[in-house]
Amino acid sequence: MSRKLRVAIVVQRYGAEITGGSEALARAVAERLTDDHEVTVLTSCALDYVSWKNELPEGLQRENGVDVLRFPTEVEREQESFNRASEALYARARSEVEELDWLRQQGPDVPRLVQRLEADRDRYDAVLFFTYLYFPTYWGLRAAPERSILVPTAHDEPPLGFSIYRLVFEAPRAFVFCSSPERELVRRRFEIGSRPAEVAGIGVDVPASPDVEGFRIRHDVSGPYALYAGRIDAGKGCDEMLGFFGHYRANVRGGAQLLLIGRLAMPEPRVPGVRYLGYLSEAEKFAAMAGASAVVCPSPYESLSIVLLEAMAYGTAVLATERSAVLEDHCRRSNGGLFYRDAGEFAEALDLLVTRGELARALGENGRRYVAEGFRWELVMDKYRRTIAAVSR
Repeated sequence: MSRKLRVAIVVQRYGAEITGGSEALARAVAERLTDDHEVTVLTSCALDYVSWKNELPEGLQRENGVDVLRFPTEVEREQESFNRASEALYARARSEVEELDWLRQQGPDVPRLVQRLEADRDRYDAVLFFTYLYFPTYWGLRAAPERSILVPTAHDEPPLGFSIYRLVFEAPRAFVFCSSPERELVRRRFEIGSRPAEVAGIGVDVPASPDVEGFRIRHDVSGPYALYAGRIDAGKGCDEMLGFFGHYRANVRGGAQLLLIGRLAMPEPRVPGVRYLGYLSEAEKFAAMAGASAVVCPSPYESLSIVLLEAMAYGTAVLATERSAVLEDHCRRSNGGLFYRDAGEFAEALDLLVTRGELARALGENGRRYVAEGFRWELVMDKYRRTIAAVSR
């Protein structure tokens, strides 16, 4: 019998406690590869992406069939000073030295991870890097490019224009993208040629029978509501969403509430009709999604949007910003939601979804079918395995 292929996965954070974005995708892929691959994750000791504080134990742990090697961050990030430095750099031309210093400040600063990867690179048949943006990917691709696969999770944000990232997109032997608009964005910005470039997306698994009535009782929710689920942050479009929702409430008599669930990364909103419920369990989140008139997706910076797909899986219509090509693409291809460009369109679309039940149900059913047909783990993992085989020795 041939041996299992050995795969390394490099990602900035890793663990069951980390539920968002590229980290959740990396963990889901790692655990599903263990059936027929030997998988080692190289990551930081951080739980918090803001400070990169070392909170998890250094060294090797075995987690759900995956060997996880954690390395301490050398320097924690001071978010306010980093944000000021970033805004200044975004606004002008930059030298390579300045960009590399910004990369180190952004973190997680884990040079020992890179050194270990370079020392062990001949042990691995493939190395998957999740997220183009961070220190481990930039320096890790320089240390071990030979059998590398980049999962960029890229969107149109200022750092994508930094010159240092040309190397990140030139080095990999193959790519796995989350969506077609993400792949097209990368092709417009970088020369990837004929290298393998799969669009794999993600598998969507949601509980079959969420406790919607129990959610309403536990949180004293009556009447129709729209839902935002995720990090509550101006960078995620939440400021704009709250302003647009204020316009909706001012112009629609008896309008729906807007419920916010997730971690606060901005002052708690004080807008009429808006309620912040805190950071809830996954079960509560799914119940909230299933009972909503609409799930609002306001972030202009998305490479996939798991929240949008989870909402569609429950047959809940989505209301998404037109500023994200990925979100608009989901809405158009699925016919499972509406999208908006300004406060007037937001208010009109939300009013339709709240008051026109037959429209919301039809959109929701379209979305449910879209997710069921295109976002199954067996399809996703076939593409990852095919790409690993293409770059392995």
